[in-house]
Amino acid sequence: MKIIRRIILFLAIILSVLWIEIAHADMSAPEIRQFEVVVINPDGVDYYDYKEVLAGHLNKDDIAVIMYEYNGEYTLGSSESDKYGNHEILGYVNSLDGFSIVQDEVDPTKITDDNTIIKYETAQKARVNNADGVDMYAGPSSVYEKVGHIDDKTTLTYKYSTEGTHIYVEYNGKKGWVEILSGKVLVQNEAQYIFKDDITTECGTIPRNTITTPTYRTDKWTHESVFEYNGCEFIYNTFRDEKVFSMYSYTEKTIVDLPLYEYADSTSTLLGTVPAGTELTVLASKDTIGDPEYVIYAKYNDIKGWAVGSGEIFDYSTFAESNEKVEDSIKPTEEPKTPAEPKVDVKKGISLQELIILCSMGGVLLIVTAVAVVILINKTKNNKDISNEQK
Repeated sequence: MKIIRRIILFLAIILSVLWIEIAHADMSAPEIRQFEVVVINPDGVDYYDYKEVLAGHLNKDDIAVIMYEYNGEYTLGSSESDKYGNHEILGYVNSLDGFSIVQDEVDPTKITDDNTIIKYETAQKARVNNADGVDMYAGPSSVYEKVGHIDDKTTLTYKYSTEGTHIYVEYNGKKGWVEILSGKVLVQNEAQYIFKDDITTECGTIPRNTITTPTYRTDKWTHESVFEYNGCEFIYNTFRDEKVFSMYSYTEKTIVDLPLYEYADSTSTLLGTVPAGTELTVLASKDTIGDPEYVIYAKYNDIKGWAVGSGEIFDYSTFAESNEKVEDSIKPTEEPKTPAEPKVDVKKGISLQELIILCSMGGVLLIVTAVAVVILINKTKNNKDISNEQK
């Protein structure tokens, strides 16, 4: 009985912690460009902690900083910052009613010392991917004044962006910021990929060892890339995928003899062996954090092939970045050859919140099961006591 009670108590504590973590997770990403707001409500504004308990109050004319904007909630920070530019988190509000923006426009062409704005050397491409189009704002948030609207499938260019949330564009003679979250706007891709295995898509089956550069990608939180094949487009989630590897080259020295195969399969044709103590260029590799297995696509002399196996294979002290670029097997066209450009739907995987809910349901099920076991044990014990008394 004591053991079962301890299990139930432990599960209850774990569930409480998980719900607290989900609250923090929802507040922490994606991060927006911070901006100042001033309280204009004569009665001031209340703010709350992650448990939706009143945490404090701002009076009229008080200034605060909006640090995060996620799922309809805003993280308030103090107007003062430390020597590193960090603001103390005050709490959260569900809307910015009662506030006014201190800086009503963000023009990156006139800003030189803001490290939250990224400037590109060359113009980047983007494309609207939302049936209702997207709105354009004077700053990188829907809180700013709306300055225009851009129709679906419109191709754009940009040279400024915030960290994965907005891009600065010009459209119909107006300039402003559009949000790229949730796949509503696709942005130019900067990564190259190799298909470790055959991939069946709506555009056909792409053979293994195909190397290609996607035309566009979604924001970095959804990890979707837009590929072209057979003249049509498809979208694929590349985040830690077992079949599609991101190409990032570096040089490393082997500590063992390393066979290179035609495919990521040790039963395929052996192309050659890299001798121990030899430097080679790794072109793509599996994320091996916590995993003793390795899958590597590498170049040694004129050989490009796969190394598969387990155990330590590199002298990691010799790691060095490389600028090796491999030619694409597929040549992307400027525009898809299909009569009508298909809309790319972002198919989201299971979210953190959904995962926590599933874990919580599992925990509740365990608690209910434990309670049922306790009741059954007590009932059995009572039946035995009655039986003994009758004897």
